[in-house]
Amino acid sequence: MQLGFVLDNTRCIGCHACTVACKSENDIPVGDFRTWVKYTEEGAWPEVSRSFTVLRCNQCTDAPCVTICPVTALDKRPDGIVDLDKDICVGCKACMQACPYDSIFLDERTGTASKCHFCAHRTEVGLAPACAVVCPTEAIIPGDFDDPNSVVSGMAASLDLSVRKAEAGTSPNVFYRDAALSGIDPELTNGAGGYLWAQRLAGPGLDAELFDAAEAKAGARTTYSVDRQPLWGSKITGYLFFKSLAAGVFLAGAGALLAEDAGAMVAVGVPLLSLVFLSLTLALLVTDLKRPERFLSMLLRPNFKSWLAVGSFILTAYAGLLTAWLGVGVFGGSMPLATLVLGITCALAVMSAIYTAWLFGQAKGRVLWMKRGFAWHLLFQALLAGSAALVLIEGIAGPLGNHEWLSPPVLLAGALLAHLGMTLLETRLAPLGREPEYHRVARLVTSGPFARRHWLFGVLVGVGIPLLLLLVGDGGATAALAGFWALWGLWVEEDVLIRAGQALPIS
Repeated sequence: MQLGFVLDNTRCIGCHACTVACKSENDIPVGDFRTWVKYTEEGAWPEVSRSFTVLRCNQCTDAPCVTICPVTALDKRPDGIVDLDKDICVGCKACMQACPYDSIFLDERTGTASKCHFCAHRTEVGLAPACAVVCPTEAIIPGDFDDPNSVVSGMAASLDLSVRKAEAGTSPNVFYRDAALSGIDPELTNGAGGYLWAQRLAGPGLDAELFDAAEAKAGARTTYSVDRQPLWGSKITGYLFFKSLAAGVFLAGAGALLAEDAGAMVAVGVPLLSLVFLSLTLALLVTDLKRPERFLSMLLRPNFKSWLAVGSFILTAYAGLLTAWLGVGVFGGSMPLATLVLGITCALAVMSAIYTAWLFGQAKGRVLWMKRGFAWHLLFQALLAGSAALVLIEGIAGPLGNHEWLSPPVLLAGALLAHLGMTLLETRLAPLGREPEYHRVARLVTSGPFARRHWLFGVLVGVGIPLLLLLVGDGGATAALAGFWALWGLWVEEDVLIRAGQALPIS
């Protein structure tokens, strides 16, 4: 059984009755929507056409929101409805980033996600969803696509129906009849010109659309829709940044830990510094939840398909081994099988650095974060962060050891070059099948409203100046300055990634 809708655009009159019925039936807060009507217009006066498109959850067969949810709050029911249990939801907002259809919102009253559930309370007693009942033109047709005798199955078999973002691979179960392409494909329209009955919200989103309007020259205008605000901000930037430091400091200092001349500063300082940065990472991860008191649910009832849940276990295991190394450094002695344990700890450090690439890969609504090779880039950024921190410390406190392996300045130079290489290659790393959407967002970074921060602070100040200082300097304060600017540039680059990835509308 697979419940879904056919939305007949030959009948829709854009009256918003479905929106109002949904809000009334499900007690949806003012300003939030489970279903809404998007207006798009094409042409120039006096020959202008207006189209209406009802947007909502697509009850996907392969629902990315179900996969990414770390605590199994989202579930694909036997009848095909994708439902959410607000009593379990931790308010991490990952499901909202995973939805390519922008159909999940945060209910500020409960601190949990909210979405269309096909009016399950009505469906279970044989009633149609409220939106279908109230539609005056019967443009909303619900039914079971797995039932060959249902109306929707007949329409799917006999009519040329379309879906939104088939390239996302979600197998949506909301089909459109004669829908304007600009209504179901946000790349073909732009809302920078303003809405009919509402002012656009100022900020990075509007700046991005203004740039996109001039750059892409979309053929249609969005004149009515729902404005969305970015879900993730500086806390997620900090999560990425401090996680890079937590992993990178240990990786950069691993060789010194086993050296015979390793002093207390190395034996205690390296694991302690990594543990401090890891604690900041976890603190930011928890405080960004809208229901932080439910954080332990990620460990107690995890969804092991979610890299957010798996990442929580990786960070916890990494914290345990860092604590063991710290204990050895403080109380003396040696860890049994030190080389083996060092290898395991380094492996956990690497996984701590790179698992976010697979987490962001599950965020199918944010195509910029799905870039290929992201795991390698995160590893290079971790090595950059860790070696920069050690270079900064050595510049202030003196050498940390004889460095049987790579010294922090040499490692920093190599990491900066690798990071620069991945940065320059980013326009070629689009996820397969979603290249146009990726390049549209990537332009915001390379030549749009985020370009100045990216090129000036992220690349020139964050890479060029540190490399120059390492080349012409002789250690000490010069090297410390290189470490500082490298860390500054890394923060900028990670912040640009988070903000640019959410700037353009996806519905």
